[in-house]
Amino acid sequence: MKKRKVVSTVLAASLALGTLLVPTTGTVDAKSLTENSTKKIDKKIKQLEKLEKMKEKSNGKFRVSWDEKKGIPRYISGQLSAQNVDVLTFLDENRQVFDLEAGDFTIKQTVTDDLGMTQYRTQLTVDGIPVYGSEMLIQVDGDGIITSMIGQVEPKLEQKKWRNFVKLSAEDAIQVAESKLTFTPEADTYTKDPASDLYLYKHENKWMPVYIVELQFHAPYIGREFFYIDAKKGEVLRSFNRIEHAAEVGTGTGVLGDTKIVNTFEQDGTYYLYDTSKSMNGVIATYDAENTFSPLLRVNPQPGVYVTDDDNVFDSATQRAGVDAHVYAGVVYDYFLNNHNRDSYDNQGGNIISSVHVGTNYNNAAWTGTQMAYGDGDGSLFTSLSGSLDVVAHELTHAVTDTSANLIYEYESGALNESFSDVFGVLVEAEQDGAADWLLGEDVYTPAIAGDALRSVANPTLYGQPDHMDDFLVKNDENALDWDFGGVHTNSGIPNKAFYNIASAIGLEKAGDIYYRALTTHLTSQAQFIDARNALLQSAEDLYGAGGVEYQAIESGFTAVGIDDTQAASSDNFEPNDTLSTAHAVVSGAIYTSYISSADDLDVYTFTAGARGQVTVDLTNVPDDYDLYLLNRRGETITASQNVNTLAESLTYTASAGEILYVAVVGYDGVFSTSPYTLTVTYP
Repeated sequence: MKKRKVVSTVLAASLALGTLLVPTTGTVDAKSLTENSTKKIDKKIKQLEKLEKMKEKSNGKFRVSWDEKKGIPRYISGQLSAQNVDVLTFLDENRQVFDLEAGDFTIKQTVTDDLGMTQYRTQLTVDGIPVYGSEMLIQVDGDGIITSMIGQVEPKLEQKKWRNFVKLSAEDAIQVAESKLTFTPEADTYTKDPASDLYLYKHENKWMPVYIVELQFHAPYIGREFFYIDAKKGEVLRSFNRIEHAAEVGTGTGVLGDTKIVNTFEQDGTYYLYDTSKSMNGVIATYDAENTFSPLLRVNPQPGVYVTDDDNVFDSATQRAGVDAHVYAGVVYDYFLNNHNRDSYDNQGGNIISSVHVGTNYNNAAWTGTQMAYGDGDGSLFTSLSGSLDVVAHELTHAVTDTSANLIYEYESGALNESFSDVFGVLVEAEQDGAADWLLGEDVYTPAIAGDALRSVANPTLYGQPDHMDDFLVKNDENALDWDFGGVHTNSGIPNKAFYNIASAIGLEKAGDIYYRALTTHLTSQAQFIDARNALLQSAEDLYGAGGVEYQAIESGFTAVGIDDTQAASSDNFEPNDTLSTAHAVVSGAIYTSYISSADDLDVYTFTAGARGQVTVDLTNVPDDYDLYLLNRRGETITASQNVNTLAESLTYTASAGEILYVAVVGYDGVFSTSPYTLTVTYP
């Protein structure tokens, strides 16, 4: 039997509530529309009821942003709870909101900020195993009231004994990963102990326990290799080196001949690029990799040897890249401390380590997971990369991201990772120079060509990046040479342009405060572009209040680049007609043209049969995958037309005399369009 799509008959419940809060989806056989979807409908009703209770408590300050694919919220804000509620108890009591079939939340981190708000970073676990990317950030105000929830969860993951599928130990997984390297790693080549963490991970649409192994080393090349290993069979499902491509955006100049004040350290008549002057637990230290990846002559080796001098004047040709890396690392440290009260990249005063003269003619810079690494460039595409302040700020912001939102470095979350680094590259350089130039890498990119840059935040299209979602580049082939982790260095132009719009409207200082709070407080590891918009809106509300110019700047800045989950069509002709009480009355045989204008829009029409006879409803010129419903006066589905990939839907029904009926047009899975559809209803 042909399978048909179903938008759940919870339409009735949502219509009665006065709003369709969620687009709902599923599949059943056509003949068993009602009986097979009962469970799904019940779950959706509970979801709506929970949301309605939250909305009632919020005194009108309530907002929901939906994950259209999963049919669950990705962001909820308002006065969501009573005072001093236990966060884990609240999540458990409201698990229907996220349609959770399995798992429990655990608290990974608790932070109270300068505003008196507390953020709880929670992790969904099933059978005691963390679910990859399933994190929820809960914000509680000074009165103990939950005011926002933002993140991603997996509603369809089964509850079963997943640990029974785990046959490898964490150490076994590390050995598997090491066996896939092209060399035999030595203990003194590792810059960090190998890590092996067990997750439930979705591979080729199938959930399974997987070890994610991270190997960081400096010889025979700088590596931050990730291996995703089947915890049952020991097979490597995917692997990549995050260093290889991570800093394609990294740019910089060599020393331009300017004189800088350098914080150094003296011992036995030798001066080191070793800064202990900052108010941090650690130090800022800079090394020379000598165009190789040799270990340091000290405990806890890093690549290279100290940059030293006999008279404390670091002016030789080989020292200049180290001077810039060292000084600019201090500038970036000062920016985050003075503007955001963040003590080093990890907010714990961690050591800031840099190595220059990495590789030979290396056109790159990177945050390796433990330190920065800067190449000298080939003299044509780049000169020494450490000489550019915005490059150093870009790389150190990757470190900030790693220790806060931990945005996964692929696809949209990876593009956000790149974008936040670009944003703070602009902000740090603007504070140093007194004004923003909106360019990245202009000082070191193509040294023989004046006036160009690697990227422009103000106009991403100048350097081959999209600046609107209409031009988003889809890169799904991991084996393609230009995969770039799903286009992280290209699609980052879209949120970059949004930042330019926002900062131009409210200024760099406010924009920087909002972006910092969003990155460190309201984003989870698999955040998408729409999540960044929601996180920034929540941050603007936290800092400056809802509805102010700052909040509006975020809304308009993202809408201008096509990131807006409340977009409306140019003319939705019969609105408001989203409920039974606001349904638009139609005349038999007349032609009606209208729009499904947003992800949570539906159009409802009504008529009364004058006599017993056949009713025919035709939906034509359908611009996307729309579905058609005939409802009784209680909003219950009588019949539906839910064809897949067609340009029309139609249905018939034998009505009784005087029967009041409703027609609902719904976008399947939340689809909508600025193109109109055509509806015709004939009835006796």
